[in-house]
Amino acid sequence: MASAGGPTQAGGPGPAQAAGLGDQSIHGSAEKLSPSAVNRILMEVLMYFGRAIFVFYPVYLTGYLGLSVSWVLLCMVMATWWKKNRQWKDARFGTAIDFVDNETHVINKELQGGLQMATWVHFRDVEKVDWVNKVLDQAWPFFGMYMEKLLKENIQPAVRLSNPALRMFSFTKVHFGHKPLRITGIQAYTHEVDQREVVLDMNVSYDGDVDIDTVVKPPVTAGVKGLKLQGMLRVILEPLIGEAPLVGGVTFFFIRRPTLQINWTGMTNFLDSPAFSSLSEETIVDIIASLMVLPNRMCIPLIDQVKVDQMRFPLPRGVVRVHLLEARDLVAKDTYMMGLVKGKSDPYATLRVGNSHFKSKTIKENLSPTWNEVFEFVVHEAPGQELELEVFDEDTDKDDRLGGYNLDFGQVKKEKEMDQWFPLEGVQNGEVHLKLQWLSLSTDLSLLSEPTDGRACAMLAVYLDNASNLPKDHSEFTENQKHGKHSKEARLTRRTPDPNSFVEFSIDKDVQKSKVVFASKDPVWEEGFTFFVHNVKTQQLCRFVKEPEKKTPLGVLNLPLSRLLNTSGMSLDQRFLLERSGANSQIKLKVTLRVLTKEKPPPKIIPSPPPQVNQQNAQANQGGEGSASSASAAASSAPGVSNNNPAAKASSSNQAADSQMVPNEDYFA
Repeated sequence: MASAGGPTQAGGPGPAQAAGLGDQSIHGSAEKLSPSAVNRILMEVLMYFGRAIFVFYPVYLTGYLGLSVSWVLLCMVMATWWKKNRQWKDARFGTAIDFVDNETHVINKELQGGLQMATWVHFRDVEKVDWVNKVLDQAWPFFGMYMEKLLKENIQPAVRLSNPALRMFSFTKVHFGHKPLRITGIQAYTHEVDQREVVLDMNVSYDGDVDIDTVVKPPVTAGVKGLKLQGMLRVILEPLIGEAPLVGGVTFFFIRRPTLQINWTGMTNFLDSPAFSSLSEETIVDIIASLMVLPNRMCIPLIDQVKVDQMRFPLPRGVVRVHLLEARDLVAKDTYMMGLVKGKSDPYATLRVGNSHFKSKTIKENLSPTWNEVFEFVVHEAPGQELELEVFDEDTDKDDRLGGYNLDFGQVKKEKEMDQWFPLEGVQNGEVHLKLQWLSLSTDLSLLSEPTDGRACAMLAVYLDNASNLPKDHSEFTENQKHGKHSKEARLTRRTPDPNSFVEFSIDKDVQKSKVVFASKDPVWEEGFTFFVHNVKTQQLCRFVKEPEKKTPLGVLNLPLSRLLNTSGMSLDQRFLLERSGANSQIKLKVTLRVLTKEKPPPKIIPSPPPQVNQQNAQANQGGEGSASSASAAASSAPGVSNNNPAAKASSSNQAADSQMVPNEDYFA
């Protein structure tokens, strides 16, 4: 979850700044109308018309003299061959010169792109795990049997209930092929995590010969034959316990959205076309993200004492406030007059963290844009989660990419505050200026203050567990309220199927929805949500239990956030009675409020000069002055060393505290 604070600025432009902007605009208009610029444009226009006359005059001359058209075609073929041959020679010479100038960089780039080497080759911390791949190879047929049972017994009934047009949906063939999932590298974290957990990052690559056929509605068939999936999968073994099986549960999820390619068959074969391929694959990636991309997790408890809600949706590590300030020296993508005149770009930036995605405003015709926008992101894993920043040139047809940069939030957590220029990758030039602040989560109410700049002061975490005794529709509980007993219409309503329901949460304009649970009056969601709070005393959390495509809710509940200030740990974990619902309709929630607090950056230790330098300076002096200076140097150096020791101890203790990701709550009930 992330929230965009909007284009927030420290203040309006002062007189000096306004004058500066006016000078820049006047200077820019003067530059456009300068004689040198006009002469340059006129020369380019004349050269363009000269080339046109040079090309079309032989055609006119051939027709005027009555010659055959084949001479014109022969000349065009010869000219095209000469141009292509010249371009090939120039490219070959340019590649050779570039190779000589940047031999090491070119070799590394070709090895990474051409050989597709595993991640453990490039990163020393990533280890090769051939033995895990051998285990997967041996167990893959049994994994296929498990998936076939899962698809036919669980997924197939859910698809049939999701839409009346899919009541005949069925899997006719499920075969996961002979190519197993591969793990190209694994990295284990030891110093950055809590002592009661084991964190593993696995680079997953699957290029399988999967073969799945389905019948949507006879004779309409669909299927998948071939699938490619790549991503970073994090596996957490927590909590570690002192009895068998030594691990309380296993949690796994994708840190970032994986990449997916699918080969469709049957009636879905048209999805392989360029117009629909990206759309269909993006939709499936969204489904995967709703299940297994942070903050969503897949959890397998191994003992009964583990709290499943704590495993599935633990409190985040913190919040990162990203100030998108400006950029400079961007690549010019807009051109005029068939590429003869180079223009500028209309840049905008996109920021993504997991499933949270934001877009900045567009600055027209500027290679050094200034945005001054603020975005806030909830960080669930640091190190691990990254800020994915991309800059684009806005066009009417397709936006051109101006570069990007990925920043691991683990570095922001360590530095507490970063304010620097980051180079854009994938382009020749360009930089972006970011300011990042790490905000920790606290229960100290004395740190709570209402901001005046529109930014968040607190974070609300909501875990939606389940509901019970939901009415089948709105008419059921309205009739009960009117008559006090079941009328004929109510008795008929009782025979209708159980409702399809989802929950809609909202705090002011921030609205989030849960997944839809089909045909159940006791739905189980087990989902987590996060909200940014700007005023704890006045804002409230609104919850509506709804049916898809129906406006009337099945139940309503409003919770003032100020109620959490008087509870233990600023948290509520209980069942709430729903209003405008059935007599016994309840919903089980866990709501937690945390105050956002800034942390001071760790002190930077300036190393003192070695004592040998002071001794050499003391020996260079002569007589009493030398002895006096040596004594003064010794006296001055002694306090310096004694003063640096506490700072070093403090910094080391701070680093040790930062490296321990202490869980916010106990794992056990």
